[in-house]
Amino acid sequence: MVCIPRFNVYIPKDVSDALNALSQRKDLIPMGGGSDLLVLIRSGIVKANTVLDLWPLRKELAYIKREKGTVRIGALTTISELCESDLIKDIRYAGLADVCKKFSTPFIRNIATVGGNVGAAHPLSDMVLMLLVLNGKVKLLSKNGKRVVDITKFFKGKRQTVRNYDEIIAEVSFTEAPPNSSTAFIKFDRRWGHAMGYVLVGAYMQLHDNIIEDVRIAFDSMGNPYPERAWKTEEFLKGNEFSDELIKQALNDVLPKEMKRITDYRASAEYRLDLSKVLLRRALLKIKSRIEGGD
Repeated sequence: MVCIPRFNVYIPKDVSDALNALSQRKDLIPMGGGSDLLVLIRSGIVKANTVLDLWPLRKELAYIKREKGTVRIGALTTISELCESDLIKDIRYAGLADVCKKFSTPFIRNIATVGGNVGAAHPLSDMVLMLLVLNGKVKLLSKNGKRVVDITKFFKGKRQTVRNYDEIIAEVSFTEAPPNSSTAFIKFDRRWGHAMGYVLVGAYMQLHDNIIEDVRIAFDSMGNPYPERAWKTEEFLKGNEFSDELIKQALNDVLPKEMKRITDYRASAEYRLDLSKVLLRRALLKIKSRIEGGD
């Protein structure tokens, strides 16, 4: 029998009510689908007195819109809803389709939200890697107004973000990618459907006549306990002709200098670094194939 410590639940009438409650009570903990937070409460990592149930706000905060060159995804959009949308059929966002194939189990995908995956601030947050390579932004709402934060500046540490106690994540967004570009996401783990992974990599690349016009790379960690961009590796690749030799140089001479992997009970730092090289190479090759009409 699984026992979860008792806590109170505040159910808001609308977004305005939720923001008003947050401004008055610092003990309120916002919760979307609860697939992450409830586990933390059950394990004792998070001590909850009162949870702010955001699920009733899905009419306002669950959507996928493409307007004026921008893709906007409501924070309470579930992973399943994202995976069933037309967005992932676009070759430019094939990396989101890759996420769908690897994101936990069908049950979890039905309750886990896009905003929740971002707000969890865990190194192994699948959606965050794709938002990083798509230059995503996070919209935060409070009673005093809104602010938009680049996702590269959203994390401060493991399970730590710049979100203030009186704010909720309302939306993530990114600018539409150009036609000659695509994305890829690869997660390696012991078994299919596992919620975690040994190494995660997300990548975006724009090619023109085999020249890498733009490239963005994100890993579950580059040294800090949250997803990060591989800035130096990106800079090395950008503007050069795509070739096996170029990729080999980037993997062997540049990536190891900016990546600091850790050793834990699951894998050694050396293994993780080597696996990072392998998966990044596969991701870039997959993107190139997708841009050229393959998969």
